[in-house]
Parts: sequence; C-alpha cells; structure tokens
Amino acid sequence: MSERSALPLSPASPRERWERVIGSVDASPFLAMGDGQPAGLLLLFFRRRLNFATWEGWAPELIVGELFQRRGIGRFLLRVAIEEWRLRGAHRLIVETEPAEEGCGAMLQSLGFEGYLLRFRQDPLTVRGVRPPEGVAIRPIQPADFEAATRLVAEMGAARSPAPDRMDALERTFRDLTARPTDASLVAERDGTMVAICTAEVRESLRGESPEAWIPELVVTEQMRGRGIGSALLDASLGEAARRGASSATLESGEQRAAAHVLYQSSGFAGAGRSWILWRDR
Repeated sequence: MSERSALPLSPASPRERWERVIGSVDASPFLAMGDGQPAGLLLLFFRRRLNFATWEGWAPELIVGELFQRRGIGRFLLRVAIEEWRLRGAHRLIVETEPAEEGCGAMLQSLGFEGYLLRFRQDPLTVRGVRPPEGVAIRPIQPADFEAATRLVAEMGAARSPAPDRMDALERTFRDLTARPTDASLVAERDGTMVAICTAEVRESLRGESPEAWIPELVVTEQMRGRGIGSALLDASLGEAARRGASSATLESGEQRAAAHVLYQSSGFAGAGRSWILWRDR
C-alpha cells in the first residue's frame, strides 16, 4: 500500500494483461475521482490458501495522485475495500506496505488492522540447487495429500487449524488449488511420511512483465527441523515456479518466526515491508 504518484508499469506490458488481471472475478478495483480526474486507485483481490475454507482479501496497491494526497482519499478507499471484503464473506483482509511506508501504520491501525506479518521478496528469482538431506525426497503436491498437508500447516498455530465443520469445504479448495497449472507447491517425504510442505502459486504481476511466485506456507514438522529440509524444499519450489515463468517471489511471515526469517534471508530473500491484517472475528 502506498500513496505513490504512479504505478510503475513497464511500457512494454500489454494492455490485455492489465485488463485480464483487474477484470478477474477475484478482483475488485476501486477508482476515486477528484475535480473530474482520477485521484486514487485501490486494487483488491480475493485469494485462497490451502488450509482456509474461505476467501482472503488482499490489497497490494493503494495509489493516490500527488495533487490529491493528504485529503483522506487513501482512508476513503480503504473503507470501501473493507465493505467489499465484508460483503464477500472473507475471513481476513491483508494490506501490504513497502519499507518506506511505515507511516501508513497509524492509519491502518485506526481502521482495526494489525501489523505482525513481515514481507520478504526475491527479485530476481534465484535457484541455488540445494539438495535435500539423505533419505528425504521432494515431489509435487497431490490431491491425496490433503489430510497430511492440513496437519502440517496446522502446526503453525491454532489460527491455522480449520474447524471440523469446514473440512469438506477445505478439501474442495485444496483439490481445486492443487489442480491449477499455476500451482508450484511441493512436499518433502521421509520414509513415505510427509514431513514438510511449501505451497507456491505463480500469479501475474502488474509491476513487471513476468509472473511472480507467491509462497503462502513453508512448514517443516517440528521433529525434523534444523536438518536443511526447509532450505531444500524452498529452493525446489522456487525452481518449480521458475519453470512456470516466475521471475520473482514473495512471502509473508509472522514477526515471531525468527528462525524462518534467517532461512528466507539465507535463501536470497530480503525484507520488503509489512502485511497488515484485519480479522473478521476479532
């Protein structure tokens, strides 16, 4: 999120790509007008994660023109996005800020957002060829992995554990996502048991001509941590995303996950700001 004066689209980016992204059923772009001209733009998307049965709202861009800044237009657009998010029934709304935009935090907090997720980015995407430890095999995720994958992701905390009455809906979401050609998710196995998962989705980006990889989850089961499995699995997922055309990668991580942050940075990721969350039920 920012009050940038312009969205730095490459001149070579085809108009069709812009129209396809914002014209998706999962997108809700909002334009604010002032004095008869465009004054602000907010891009709101709805996306799913493997272990959530409902949609998640995601606002990667909030742009206010230089002539219209400090007039409350950014706050107005956010309020409109919140109303749309509530109408869609999503469980949470995420707004991204860049490192230089920490001043936006006060406004977001006043609207009920919490800022405990850190963002990391790798650009250009780099595959290092990290090999998994002996006895560990890495393979693409499969629909039959639903139960094992759900248990693994739930190790991230109670908030990631789906309610029993939502399991059927969650399984439908899991099967839909893993069947998409844009899915680059992988799992690691040891002696036939899943011990780690890295979910990855290749998505079009409005900030560059090539797609980017988004990594919602990277989890290694507790008893297998510290053996290099996470590093190898993350590297393999980046390779899978690169084969699908991704040239960069982004991920989010809780502030308290210091060990994970070391892994990301050693894998070539750098801090890229913060993700602020508004919860439906808090």
